[in-house]
Amino acid sequence: MPSITVTAPAPAGLGVADTATEGDAGQEQIEQQPRYRVGEVLEAVPGLIVTQHSGEGKANQYFMRGFNLDHGTDIDISLDDMPVNMRTHAHGQGYSDLSFMIPELIGDLHYSKGPYFADLGDFDTAGAVQMTYVDTLPHDIASISGGTLGDYRGMTAMSRPWGAGNVLVAAEFDHVDGPWVIPDNFNKGDLVARYGQGNADNGFSFTAMYMNDAFHATNQIPERAVTEGLISNFGAIDPTDAGQSERYSLSAKYVATDADGQLKANVYFIGYRLDLWNDFDYFVLFPPPIGDQFEQMDRRKIYGGNVSYAMPTTLFGAPSTNTVGFQTRNDDIRLGLAETTDQVERFTVRDDHVIESSVGVFVENRTKWLDYLRTVTGMREDIFYGSDDSMLAANSGSLVRQMNSPKGSLILGPWHDTEWYASAGQGFHSNDFRGAVTSVDALATEINQQQGNSTVVSQGKTPLLTKASGYETGFRTEIVPGLKATAALFVLDLAGIMELTARF
Repeated sequence: MPSITVTAPAPAGLGVADTATEGDAGQEQIEQQPRYRVGEVLEAVPGLIVTQHSGEGKANQYFMRGFNLDHGTDIDISLDDMPVNMRTHAHGQGYSDLSFMIPELIGDLHYSKGPYFADLGDFDTAGAVQMTYVDTLPHDIASISGGTLGDYRGMTAMSRPWGAGNVLVAAEFDHVDGPWVIPDNFNKGDLVARYGQGNADNGFSFTAMYMNDAFHATNQIPERAVTEGLISNFGAIDPTDAGQSERYSLSAKYVATDADGQLKANVYFIGYRLDLWNDFDYFVLFPPPIGDQFEQMDRRKIYGGNVSYAMPTTLFGAPSTNTVGFQTRNDDIRLGLAETTDQVERFTVRDDHVIESSVGVFVENRTKWLDYLRTVTGMREDIFYGSDDSMLAANSGSLVRQMNSPKGSLILGPWHDTEWYASAGQGFHSNDFRGAVTSVDALATEINQQQGNSTVVSQGKTPLLTKASGYETGFRTEIVPGLKATAALFVLDLAGIMELTARF
């Protein structure tokens, strides 16, 4: 029999999408996308740029909606309903390292832009990316690839029926050297084991993941060191900058749908560690041969879960769906910052034990008033609470903060295969908990003490939660056969920093 290929339209299209800048990328699109790093899978999102600035093992740098999202501060990333963003991270707030992800297992990638979605909380300011793994594979996979600059990779995956469900296992090893005088020597191994039953509307799955990597990091270099011939464009000032990380997780998902509504629930546990050595300013604070290298250390356990229930009903005679949800997350974190030389510690700058927890509740209403008029309105309330036990008593403390975030969208159409959207909403990203309770600049104070100066240098506190307000209008059209087009004009006001941009 000849083979038959069935291709479904993207879920977030006409009559389904809530904004002009929401969409999906399917497995076929992801497979056909060229990529050098696993994080570049996210470039399936229109307008999202993913790059790297310091070693292949670090979290990527993300750019979208006209500004730098750093390592994930303003983009909410999840895989199988588990958060990727790390709160109060040793290197950067919202740190989102995707090295543990195997691209061949991604079944769907859903993206949204702006703080307009009630079920999305922390870090959903510029946007969000939600990915899911498949339960089964159409066939077993074994892949070996190699290239220049010490780039080679091996991956294998298979799925088999087991009982009423399916078991999927996968493994990956990746190595990259790059063009550098001192090779990156990036070595990464990933393992995935998954059991699932049912489908996206009625089913459940259990997933275990493990990742371990180590790498050298060629950091930024002074231009004058190159022009004066001290090093080449691919050289390094400090040859000992490097990093190593480990991540492991267990998670479970459950979905049940009937005539009365749909229940979704998931729980997860994540273990994580990172050691990162960087030397960005070389000899500003300490003269040769000591240097200014420092180590950032992160050890954490994350526990969390989400549950929501969607109930179909009517509102003034119009078909409507009400959704209520509850989300919680707890991070138990040990953070260290030390001054080092050639990765050997000289003195400890900070040693903190942070407990950071949050709960979020949301309600959302979707109503189709007319064939050409829909609305989505929502509200969420988030409460953050925690404590920091720091090596300096002045930098210890606890606090509680809350944020409410109203959101809504108006959708007109479709007329002539065209829909118009207007959206407004508020969201937020959390900031490093240490900065919210710290009152002493630990590094400056330590340097003073080493120089025989007992002066304590004060440090201003930062807010734990930063509000974002977004407004957007746009359209999507399929009026030209074979062509799907979207255009949007948006404003994003993040703690007083405003971006006004048009996107096509």
